[in-house]
Amino acid sequence: MRSFSISHKGEAKEFILDETATVGELRAIVADAFGVEPQNQRLLLKGGNFTHDSTILGNAIPTENSSARIVLMGTATRDIEKFKASTARRVEGQANRHKYMATVSRTPRTAQGGENSYGFLGFEPLAEFADKARALAMLHKLAADEGVKQVMKKHEYVVGTLRELHPAEKTILGYNRNRGQVIALRLRTDSLDGFRDYGEVRRVLMHELAHIVWDEHDVNFRTLNSQLCREVVELDWTRRGRTVGSASYAPELLDVGVDGGALGATGFVLGGEAPQLPPGDTDQPAVTNRRRELVYKAAQKRMDKKT
Repeated sequence: MRSFSISHKGEAKEFILDETATVGELRAIVADAFGVEPQNQRLLLKGGNFTHDSTILGNAIPTENSSARIVLMGTATRDIEKFKASTARRVEGQANRHKYMATVSRTPRTAQGGENSYGFLGFEPLAEFADKARALAMLHKLAADEGVKQVMKKHEYVVGTLRELHPAEKTILGYNRNRGQVIALRLRTDSLDGFRDYGEVRRVLMHELAHIVWDEHDVNFRTLNSQLCREVVELDWTRRGRTVGSASYAPELLDVGVDGGALGATGFVLGGEAPQLPPGDTDQPAVTNRRRELVYKAAQKRMDKKT
């Protein structure tokens, strides 16, 4: 009998097998224990020989390794299925792009009715995170923010859904689809260890609200964006007479590097001026994107010094 341990992604398990057992039999046991199918397994051991399934363990494992420690490399079946499902959803979304384009409106979305009609009609945090309640609370906080409420009322804005943007979309901070049908904001940090600064998220929201009226980042957009960033502070009567760092407005932070423009049915890259390209497309303006990203970071550092 031979005793040995097998580790996979930090998890180790002990096994005892007869030396006459084959490598193929070992792979079957490993599949049951770790969920990695035999064809996806790579067994690593100094001096070990696991190439052929017919090899008996007495020959596959060196005799000097009285207590062998084998490292298993390979992706579990459940992880492969998750990846396939995620890829299928992305492909389906791209396939439905033309359907969304058919519904794109070129008219700013405004409320019909009294002042209570202005605002956000629905909220969507990411359901896959355990702390989705915190993300939902931040979305509600933005909607209940007195400055935001006054901006929505003054400009008669209505947003169909205020959504959490997936943190995997690291190239953008938010987007506005169909002039207010959906506004998505990146709430979580890149490292997923917490949430982004509330003041910064609110400034991105002002940026996306400006896209309800103007698509491109031209002078008209920048003028409105600056106005909204100023008004969200000035119209917030709850903060009058107090100095609050997060209440300052910095429209220059939002002139670059947020979303690249208003969206119809497609996304835009950080600081870019064109829709996201499908995998393998080489027309992406990477140099321009990088330059504008550096401009954004420089502007952010200036604002950090001011606060």
